[in-house]
Amino acid sequence: MDKAKEEKAKHIFKRVLLEIKPSKEEAQATIANVNMLTARLKKIVPKSVEIMVVGSIARNTNLKGDADIDIFMLFDKSYKKERLSSIGMEYGKRLVDKEDGERYEIKYAEHPYIRAYLKTGLRADIVPASKIESTENLATAVDRTPLHTEFINSSMSERQRDDVRLLKFFLKTHGIYGAEIRIGGFSGYLCELLILQFGSLLKLFEGMAKLRLPVILEPKNRKAAVDDGIIKKFGKRFVVIDPVDPNRNVAAAVSEESLAKLALIAREFDAKPDVSLFYGEGFSSTKTSQFLEKFIKESGLDFFLMALEIPDKTSDVVWPQLRKMSLLVVDYMKRQGFDAYLNLQWMDEKRGFVLIAAPKLKLTTRLMKGPDVFKTTDTASFMKRHGESLGFVLNESVLYTLEKSKYSEAVDVMKELVKGKIIKKHKDINFNGAELFLNEIPKKYSEAAYLEIRKATSL
Repeated sequence: MDKAKEEKAKHIFKRVLLEIKPSKEEAQATIANVNMLTARLKKIVPKSVEIMVVGSIARNTNLKGDADIDIFMLFDKSYKKERLSSIGMEYGKRLVDKEDGERYEIKYAEHPYIRAYLKTGLRADIVPASKIESTENLATAVDRTPLHTEFINSSMSERQRDDVRLLKFFLKTHGIYGAEIRIGGFSGYLCELLILQFGSLLKLFEGMAKLRLPVILEPKNRKAAVDDGIIKKFGKRFVVIDPVDPNRNVAAAVSEESLAKLALIAREFDAKPDVSLFYGEGFSSTKTSQFLEKFIKESGLDFFLMALEIPDKTSDVVWPQLRKMSLLVVDYMKRQGFDAYLNLQWMDEKRGFVLIAAPKLKLTTRLMKGPDVFKTTDTASFMKRHGESLGFVLNESVLYTLEKSKYSEAVDVMKELVKGKIIKKHKDINFNGAELFLNEIPKKYSEAAYLEIRKATSL
């Protein structure tokens, strides 16, 4: 990047940072809340249990408005996992004053923890863990987290912390921030490591613009290498070695699609720095319905939106089920002669959504694929099973049957689907009773639908 572009990029970073970095007042309020909370917890736990604030607030890489607090209760490693978890949960529950309107939820990672909603409006995760000096003594995955905080705080400059904020905001804009299965993106810790690896956000963009796979990054030593053994060990072409645990790939959750998207937008920024790449294409919640109406009309496709109830479980449990069910629907559609050009899924706290776009099509007949004449001699059984068909067709050596279509339009498939007549439920997901919308997306669902369509159809 030449000097002029570099100066423009730095100007953009400075401008965006003013909007996304917590103000001095917000930072002070967060510190006060952390101190209040840790003081309350210290009155509950024995002195042998260390209280440690972790996460982006402890590492000073949080975005404006992100004041959720992660507090670890560190027990001596002599505690068995089950006992540690049980005692830690009781301490976390006692932190909550129900008479003062506070409440808690039990959440699950590798083991359960408490999410407390306090009278100050604060949300805090209270997590029991073992106190370890190195990952050689690792009992559970969460035990690494305090070591992550110690490493970042001892390695990162204030300027780099601001670059992490910019990177997080940038990735959020493009829908690739978060290590959840449904996103397949970059975690906060991975963002921190990438800034350490490349030294700055500008250098990260330059590096990602030229990225070639496979590659192994070692942020602890700021080295990059290609090692077939390590690539085979982790089963990924993009590996970022955890500085506190050489046996862990911090980028394991990153899909190659998300990585490719970052490479593309990094190339775009590297070629022509533009503030719009941080904010998207002028998204406005007041215009989403208008945008969707125009998009549906101009596409010439039929759009089917299904909104269904989902269980009260973590997104990493529900999301794969919702994705699997939508793929089963698309597969069934194809077998009935209807293609799907878009198949999108998303969730809110109570509902799962599937949006499918298919060509406008009316069918009277369909071809059902049968056996290859040269791969089996038993073609008679296929012909017998389809004896009521309109006839048989040979396409090269493959035998097909010509039948009357069960459905004349894709909407007929969808109507039966939401009545529970086509596909049985997949674990917790059931389309029976779902709301079905044809070529319209209600305003209450329009913002999420807009963002999903934008992610799927453009940068």
